[in-house]
Amino acid sequence: MFVRQHLKNIASVSLTTVLSRITGLIRDVVFFATIGANAFSSAFIIGFTIPNLFRRLFGEGALSSAFIPVFSSLSEKFSMASALNFFRNFILRWSLYLTLIALLTTALLQLGALMGYIPDRWILPVKIFQSLMPYMVFICMAAIVSGALNVFGRFLSASFAPVLFNCVFIAALLLGVYFSEGESGILLWLCGAVLVGGLVQLLLPAYDLYRQSRGLVLGSEQMISKAESIGRTFSPDDEQAAFKSFWSLFIPSLLGAALLQINILVSRLLAHSLDDTSVSFLYVSSRLMELPLGIFTLAIVTVFFPEMSRAFVDQSRSVFSEIAHRGMHCIVLIVLPATLGLCLLSREILMVLFQWGQFNVSNVQATAPIVVIYALALPFHSIATFCVRCFYSAKSMTVPVRISLVLLLLNTILSLIFMSIWGVYGLALANLIAAILHAQLLLSATTKAFSISLVRGLKPILKPMLFGMAAIAIICILGKFFLAYCNLSEKLSAMWAIVTLIPLSACSYFFVLHRLGIANQQIWELLRQQK
Repeated sequence: MFVRQHLKNIASVSLTTVLSRITGLIRDVVFFATIGANAFSSAFIIGFTIPNLFRRLFGEGALSSAFIPVFSSLSEKFSMASALNFFRNFILRWSLYLTLIALLTTALLQLGALMGYIPDRWILPVKIFQSLMPYMVFICMAAIVSGALNVFGRFLSASFAPVLFNCVFIAALLLGVYFSEGESGILLWLCGAVLVGGLVQLLLPAYDLYRQSRGLVLGSEQMISKAESIGRTFSPDDEQAAFKSFWSLFIPSLLGAALLQINILVSRLLAHSLDDTSVSFLYVSSRLMELPLGIFTLAIVTVFFPEMSRAFVDQSRSVFSEIAHRGMHCIVLIVLPATLGLCLLSREILMVLFQWGQFNVSNVQATAPIVVIYALALPFHSIATFCVRCFYSAKSMTVPVRISLVLLLLNTILSLIFMSIWGVYGLALANLIAAILHAQLLLSATTKAFSISLVRGLKPILKPMLFGMAAIAIICILGKFFLAYCNLSEKLSAMWAIVTLIPLSACSYFFVLHRLGIANQQIWELLRQQK
């Protein structure tokens, strides 16, 4: 039963995440095909980046990471009814906090613009940012609701909501092209689409949570009393203690998440200071890296994080260690071959996905090296993400915060130095070095804090995995040589490479693992042993 449920959860999260990433790529393809890599696209990316950083900072980052362990602990110690009563008060408070933050930020930016403190180059990004502030409120509330659903063991609606957002965005792009004249008119349509899409992302999981809780979110006192008659009474003092526990987790987690997200913001702001195209090149490269990161890493982390939180609440260190090792194995077995494939086929992927309309061949040639650099950082980002969640599940935030502070300073210094030498490629290289050090420091900290070596447990799977990756490299390299002699156009050759080489490489990789006994032993057992 447990095996089937875990398989179902990971499958549902992975499937909907795949749909989200695919529709997100379609969204970006249509965006760059209609607007191109220029000042308008850079302005929208910068303006949309900041609300997105708030989403990752408060919603998917510090806020949800601190909320899930507290909510899970209340459901275990008292009852789900008590936990949902806490949830009701929690989300009401945070809706007020976030609304005040949005209003204050908008007012301060407007004041700065009126007083002439904002340079002309930054006026349009600031206006877009101001118009998108309500999206920050919607998406952060959606992340809290999704966290409660994850503890319920429900993942589908929350992971499917971004698909609807992307569909709304694409529809607005097409309507904007038809009804507007010029890029500025299209940007207005896109700002409206972001707000509508954010509201949809909130309403869908909220309705699912309402159905799952059977009205407990609304505070049915009769059902709460009935549920709590089974166990210990959930008193106002317990609720205050829960809020105190949340704040003790949230504050250091907020600092850690802020430092990580500031790295992203710093890179894009520095890129915008270079020219009108660098932001677009960095954005496209990060989107291609986020495809496997979102499909595989975040899907695995989403499923394993509540399990690790419950294991730590139950003070079962052995179970916690087993779950952590299994999650790490899943990440390494999937992310490393994905990294290799992205490096080998970066130019072909860019040509097929983005070389349309206003995004031309020269843009592809300029972006391809950045994609390779970002791809090399993918496994380190994945490892760091999982290690941070290990600390979050144990309600220990200090170490990730300290490491993030070091990495923020390092990334900023390296970005300024490398940018002056290699331009936008220097920014990408600085991010790669920071990602490597981030993963290394977190792995060492995880070993010290939990007395587990996530790397040492990988030794049995490394040799078969390397054979599988060798098969991927052979197929991709020989396949590209073969297509080069077929007298096809570059675009058609790239399409054939994507359609044939990616499936063949994936099949060969898993075939090698299966023949060497790794597929059954290290993938399915990871889930089968979680009982």
